[in-house]
Amino acid sequence: MFHRLSHIQTVVRKVLPVLICMALSGGMNVYGQNDIQLSQQMFSRINYNPAATGISEDIQLYLLARQQWVGFKFAPRTIVLNGHTFIPWTHSGWGFSLAGDQLGYEKSMNPKFRYAYHVPLVNIRSSLSLGIGAGIMYKTIDGNRLVYENPADPNRISEVRSSTRPDFDFGVEYNSKYLSVGTSITHLGNRFNNSQSTESSPHLYGYARAMLDINKQWQVSPALSWHNSKTVNQFEANALLFYKKTFWIGASYRANESVVGLAGVYLTPQLMLGYSYDYNANFLSAYSKGSHEIMLSWRIPQPDKARKATRMRECRHDWW
Repeated sequence: MFHRLSHIQTVVRKVLPVLICMALSGGMNVYGQNDIQLSQQMFSRINYNPAATGISEDIQLYLLARQQWVGFKFAPRTIVLNGHTFIPWTHSGWGFSLAGDQLGYEKSMNPKFRYAYHVPLVNIRSSLSLGIGAGIMYKTIDGNRLVYENPADPNRISEVRSSTRPDFDFGVEYNSKYLSVGTSITHLGNRFNNSQSTESSPHLYGYARAMLDINKQWQVSPALSWHNSKTVNQFEANALLFYKKTFWIGASYRANESVVGLAGVYLTPQLMLGYSYDYNANFLSAYSKGSHEIMLSWRIPQPDKARKATRMRECRHDWW
């Protein structure tokens, strides 16, 4: 059995470069043109929705590293760095995001400026924010290292190909003490039916998350999310359980893809360390050891004099 599995893994590793090449040349929609996939994105949503920028008046910094599909030679590797805060006299949130991704012989870098205007809905103790993201998408593909089953393939890439394109996002988010609902679109200006290996098509996102107090010590946060990229729809259900400001645990299920376990600890009241493990719930489980993700979130409190008297725009639960 061991030798059989080892043989399968060897075959898959030989075939995977071909699959990646097909994806990058437009032959498949599964890989090259998709946004990065994160399991702990709920702790810093600005990477997908700029409307979440400045949801807290404190300065928030977020660092995440992800190793996907452990066991594959050309598995995706991702790093994300975000930072944002709310500036009262502008009624707005300001921030930045930086996402770097590597899939096989393709590398991408996506730095963006993030801005969100917050409208306090005082009568219903909530807020509405509109956000934009603006930056560039830089991609490079080393076609010299790709191996083709058919050397005469008209879509083959035989050189180093790179591209730098302007990249824009737009989003809306509603927040109250117990609920957060948002929707966004990323990579505005690019084409939905593009065939360029260096271009990312628009992605649509929608999500709803609640924060419910079980008692003074425990809170539970259930959530649903949807993601669309071209003709592919992905649905995810998630639930997190928080104990005071000490630790949290949770689980997610991505339909027809994976089951995710999550856990985190508050190293200090402002510093949180999180970890997630994705178990493949499809055919990849025979070849991959899953995906690992580690996250560090740091909240830097602002001086009281820098805060605005009304905080209706901000969810009362600090972890948002």
